[in-house]
Amino acid sequence: MSTQLNAIQSIHSRHYFLDWLRVIAFATLIFYHIGMLYSPNWGFHFKSNYTSEHVESFMLVFSPWRMLLIWFISGVALRFMLDKVGGYKLRALFVLKRSIFILLPLLVGLWLVVPLQLYAEMHQQGVIDITYWQFYLAFLDTSNSMFANYQSGVWPHVDVNHLWYLRSLWQFMLIVFIYSLVAKLSIFSSLLTTVKLNLSFPMLTGLLVIAMLLANNYLKR
Repeated sequence: MSTQLNAIQSIHSRHYFLDWLRVIAFATLIFYHIGMLYSPNWGFHFKSNYTSEHVESFMLVFSPWRMLLIWFISGVALRFMLDKVGGYKLRALFVLKRSIFILLPLLVGLWLVVPLQLYAEMHQQGVIDITYWQFYLAFLDTSNSMFANYQSGVWPHVDVNHLWYLRSLWQFMLIVFIYSLVAKLSIFSSLLTTVKLNLSFPMLTGLLVIAMLLANNYLKR
C-alpha cells in the first residue's frame, strides 16, 4: 500500500529543479538576445549605435548550449506530463489542449510582437519614415510591396522570427505523441525490446549522436 502511495505521489509531485533550470535557461536567452543588439559582427534585426566585441566573447560562452538546455527541459517536462495521462482519448485531448496553449500565443506574437521588430528593423535601415500605426496598417496588407525584400513564412512578409521555438515545440510534441501511440503496439514494443537488448553502449551512443545531429540540422532551418 505504501509503495503504491509513494508511486502516486512521485507522479503528481512537482519537479522544482526543472523550474529553476527553466528560469536559468530563459534568463540566459533574454540576455543573449540583448547582447545581439551590441554585437558588431553578428547579424541581427536591430543594432545599437554602441557595439563591443567583448560582448561577443561573453555570448560565445552561452551560444553552444543555451538552446540545448531549453530543449532538454521541454523534452523532460513533456515526458512527465504524458506519464500523467493514460489512454488514447486522454492523450489526444492533452495534445489538443497543449496545441491551443502553444499556437494561440504564437498567433498573438505573429501579429503583435513580430511587427514591432520589423518596424524597428526597417526604420533603422531607412526603408520607412512613417508612424507605427501607418506601418501596422500596411503590415496587415499581405500584398503590400513595401515588404518585398523582407522575410516571409507563415504568410507573405509574416514569419515567426524569434518565436520559432513555439512552432518547433508544437511540431516535436506531435512527433512524441505519435511515437507514444506507436510504441504501445505489440509488434513495435517487442521489436523495441529486442533492439534494447542487442544494443551495445557504442551503438547507443552513435544513435544518440545521429539523433542530435538531425535535430540540430532541423533547428538551423
